[in-house]
Amino acid sequence: MTYLKKEIWSEYFKGYAIVDCAVRDKNIVYFCMRQNLPDKEASLMWDHDILSKQFALYLDTPDDQYGVRTLEGYNKPRLGVSREPRAQSLLVARNNDGQVSVFGGGRNQPDEFIAPGKVPMTARVKCINDYAYSVGGGRAIYKREDIGKWIKIDAGLPAVEADTAQGFNDMDAFSETDMYAVGGHGDVWHFDGKVWTQQGFPSNVQLATVTCAGDGHVYISGEGGSLWRGKLSTWERIYQGGSTILWNDVLWFDGKLWLASDYQARIWDGKQLRPITHDGQQVPIYGHMDAHDGLLVIASPEVVKAYDGKEWRTLVAPYLD
Repeated sequence: MTYLKKEIWSEYFKGYAIVDCAVRDKNIVYFCMRQNLPDKEASLMWDHDILSKQFALYLDTPDDQYGVRTLEGYNKPRLGVSREPRAQSLLVARNNDGQVSVFGGGRNQPDEFIAPGKVPMTARVKCINDYAYSVGGGRAIYKREDIGKWIKIDAGLPAVEADTAQGFNDMDAFSETDMYAVGGHGDVWHFDGKVWTQQGFPSNVQLATVTCAGDGHVYISGEGGSLWRGKLSTWERIYQGGSTILWNDVLWFDGKLWLASDYQARIWDGKQLRPITHDGQQVPIYGHMDAHDGLLVIASPEVVKAYDGKEWRTLVAPYLD
């Protein structure tokens, strides 16, 4: 059974593709959706002319399932959450100002701007220790310290022009004094709470994700879908990928490392990547992924599934009749 009611799907999801998801807590999941236009029509438009939707799905109130906001002018949006200073959804446009649509938290708020005129180039919105971070090109990292207040975390990062060899595509942390950021071509940095320092890495391939895992290791994924494990400047490649695309998200949940891309989702069992299965059957899902508060959510363009460590359930699926 699909959780989302047919009339809600028909009104808000039909004609749109889900491009990102974020878990605020076990009862509230957010989606970023974009108009699902024919390739030829989309190719004649600027990206910011394609409509976006910021959708909240409430899992604890079956009679009042959702909240939604339709957005114009949001170029290549990225979705995340903050839990401090207030629990909210943040949808960030990849534009000159880093425009942010702030949604939820019991009140309507005006848009925020991460860094007006400074092109933060947000590639990912990451919630670390309950605070939101914008992770972007040119090694640009901004922390949302308060409502409407984003500060740049750049001590130790050289002030140079951005190019394709420089980060950042992702960051993660064990604590605010033990953070990692990766991107570019083998561009790995560590933050000790005061200053960023560049770390050695055994490859100059494109890096996509970094995960500070519950087993104490740091995992980095990169070009071809390959996977490295280590810390600071010591890394070993534990999986040689042969994919033509990168992993979208890699996270630690239920004592395991989970990976999702545009065409598959896998679990690393310590020796190999294996399909996600439940009761002997493969779980057919891929796309983007987030987890928090005992809930894992994986969202493909049309289908969203959630896992609580025991059972899978379908949150969103198309109604074809």
